[in-house]
Amino acid sequence: MVKKPQRRTRIEHLYGTTAGDVKEIGVTFDERTGEIQFANAMVDTYSEVSYERPKGPKVISRIPQASTTLTFHNSIALSSNYDFLCAVDTNTRIINQRKISAVGFVTFSKAPPPQGTGDYWSLDVPFCWEFVNIKVENPENFGWLVALETIYFRRLITNEMRIGMVVDSDLGNLIAYNARRKPFFENRLLPKNVQLIYASADTGGENIINKVLKIADSVSGQILHAVETGKVTPNLEVANSPYFEGQRIVMPSLKRY
Repeated sequence: MVKKPQRRTRIEHLYGTTAGDVKEIGVTFDERTGEIQFANAMVDTYSEVSYERPKGPKVISRIPQASTTLTFHNSIALSSNYDFLCAVDTNTRIINQRKISAVGFVTFSKAPPPQGTGDYWSLDVPFCWEFVNIKVENPENFGWLVALETIYFRRLITNEMRIGMVVDSDLGNLIAYNARRKPFFENRLLPKNVQLIYASADTGGENIINKVLKIADSVSGQILHAVETGKVTPNLEVANSPYFEGQRIVMPSLKRY
């Protein structure tokens, strides 16, 4: 019998940057709710879960939160700060001498829990995308753009909704993307109502955002497998686009339990 490796100790932090020069920082803690409030004006506020390793900390998750009230509790942070939550993951594989990229897209929302259970989330896969011979430098970032454009086009969201999109790449730039100090793709800034949430796909299974990101990764992989094994007819239509040679939307067939 093979013993499972022991889970590494999680380290939880709340981060924020003062909006200007200050001589002191005031912090209050609500013992009833576990929420933390800063007395100072803050920017770039988020919660982060990580663990130590020889080459440096491994970030498991990072959730941007409002600067007024922060919490260590992932579920509360998500519910308090976002009206629409989704996860996006892009995988690429060479199939029959063509570079095929699949964008997996999963939505998730709080749902009434079955009796005797705690937090409960409802998941859906409303669409995915397949691209042929994608020409962009960062396929993952292009996948975020495609997902955003699609949920706006399909009216899954409105401009008034707070959107949280879970991703697993470009961690070092996410703070700048979320603050709209840096474009996330070409010259495009994130819409003002969108924040990128980080979740590692290879660890953190105890957290909902990591679980959903893994599902998006799995959906993307299943699309590529279906194309590779011939279960799905190859896309031979040529697209007039500077970003790819072919594209098609994929409507998954879901089994619900």
